[in-house]
Amino acid sequence: MKFKNAALLCSAIACLATGAPKAHAKGMIIPAYLPLTDTANWQVLAEDAAYMRDGTNANYKDYWVVVNSANNGPFSTSADWTTAATKFNPIRANAGKIFGYVHTCTTPTSTTYRTLASVEADITAWVTGYSNLDGIWLDEYYPRFEVAGTASGPSPTFPNGTALAPYDLSFVNPDGTWVGSYPQIDPSGGYYSQLTGWIRSTYPKLRIIGNAGGWFYSNQINYTDIVDVTCSFEQTLDYASAPSSTWTQLNRQNTTTTKKQLALIHTNSTNLAGAIDQSISHGYTHFYTTDRILTNNIWGGLPPYFTTEVQYIANHS
Repeated sequence: MKFKNAALLCSAIACLATGAPKAHAKGMIIPAYLPLTDTANWQVLAEDAAYMRDGTNANYKDYWVVVNSANNGPFSTSADWTTAATKFNPIRANAGKIFGYVHTCTTPTSTTYRTLASVEADITAWVTGYSNLDGIWLDEYYPRFEVAGTASGPSPTFPNGTALAPYDLSFVNPDGTWVGSYPQIDPSGGYYSQLTGWIRSTYPKLRIIGNAGGWFYSNQINYTDIVDVTCSFEQTLDYASAPSSTWTQLNRQNTTTTKKQLALIHTNSTNLAGAIDQSISHGYTHFYTTDRILTNNIWGGLPPYFTTEVQYIANHS
């Protein structure tokens, strides 16, 4: 359902709104893992990019669309790349940006990283297959698998070996226990430092989004700073607004970084504007909310209020 009429837009927002925002933001990041055959939703994505470009508030310019294939990464045939370009190009023509999806763990539940070479090959395939690519979405952005262990544990471990751990291990005592008060870790030399460094040197035009999906271990918040945007919240509306509609679950972990942060709020059929306003007031720079649920291919479609959401953000004060 698309809201082209201003009266319908205002009515929809009035029904969904929960209060005025308290801060500014940069725009939307939309995981859109749509099949190439979903012509209708690709058309909506392309058309609605123009709302963000032409919004009344010049600050709201980012309309970043994360794309994926059925292979959970880049497309594998020239025919698919050709078709994909016909879906991506209209989005970019309206000032949107296209980000390619890659995953960094061997499976979503694994503690084992994919080899750097295999992830780099996927990124190269994205750039080769679609030369206008604007960025990369690193899924499973989990530094806890470089250095594992909480402050209450006896000692850190290195699930993927020390070759993929940070160079500076001064947080470890000679006996293998944590130093002092669980000091912050410098990511340099670790798996994600190596990977993001390779991306920036090989494809310097690409922006990088790291999807952590939630908070890091409390001594790993510096990992926010080695990507351009961290998705530090990916949860349901009920979780975000808890407890008792105080929205404290939406609090950001790293509140001092100058880097951007994204909130993804799903399973939201009732509170579009509230999710956006609360994300802004909690300091997120980018956000997206949908009514879709985990058990129904959550990012494989668009919510019925998608156009309303884009217009609301584009014209936000």
